[in-house]
Amino acid sequence: MQHRFIIFLIALTGFIGFGVPSFAADRPSRVITVGAPATEIVFALGAGNSVIATDTTSMRPEPVPDLPKVGYMRQLASEGIISLQPDLIVVVEKAGPDTVLQELDGLGIPILKLPSLDEMKNLPAAIALVGDALGRPDEAASLGRKVQDDISNLGGASADPRPSIVFLMAVGHGQPLSGGNHTTANEIIGLIGGENTMAAFDGYKPVSPEVIASDRSDYVLIAQSTIDGLGGLGGLKEHPILGLNKAVAAGNVLSVSSSTILGFGPESASEIRQIAETLHQKEQGQ
Repeated sequence: MQHRFIIFLIALTGFIGFGVPSFAADRPSRVITVGAPATEIVFALGAGNSVIATDTTSMRPEPVPDLPKVGYMRQLASEGIISLQPDLIVVVEKAGPDTVLQELDGLGIPILKLPSLDEMKNLPAAIALVGDALGRPDEAASLGRKVQDDISNLGGASADPRPSIVFLMAVGHGQPLSGGNHTTANEIIGLIGGENTMAAFDGYKPVSPEVIASDRSDYVLIAQSTIDGLGGLGGLKEHPILGLNKAVAAGNVLSVSSSTILGFGPESASEIRQIAETLHQKEQGQ
């Protein structure tokens, strides 16, 4: 009953842009997921076999990379989605454009829009919503408890004062990005017990080589895609811009998946706990 109460509260506060479909008696068999967290939730609830397509940001778990794609989550097109004949579309809060979602809704295709998953506190409610739509409330209750266990007291093992952490991510050949306030990066840093040195600004913004070189953070949180793209920690240290950073040069590097940077899903909770444990081990070793 608790998950239904959460659903009712979310609907009242306007998180959900479309009605919450209920399939307790008839589980949907042709599901499209839009947004990495939405995809993770559906698979974590044991409904992966019903997923017929995802968006391009969805990369985990297997076999998600090999599933058909309906485009980038913010640039959806109705024609391709309609041709797949879905009986449920689960989308993250940032999915769109709204005109496409409204068109699909007008055609009678059930759409479940989740609350913002840039905030970890919304993940249990999102899991409950998806569980109800998939006719899997028991699985949702179990998964919700696991997520709560994963995220409880994450920052408790960190030192006092809290270590300073900067987030950096390389994007193509442009300037690296850092994460300020109101970002998943900022949320992760807080959850693992750190202080974001870029919290003075909002969102993700390009940062110059001068800013990266002058940053005195104790640690750097780096997108794993950036590390992989540079061939590992050695390549990161040799990067002409990122290698200028004090924490990078010292090897005080924490990594996070791009999927988690895009939004918090069930795997993100476990991943963040692992990052917190790594930080704690590094702190204990100093």
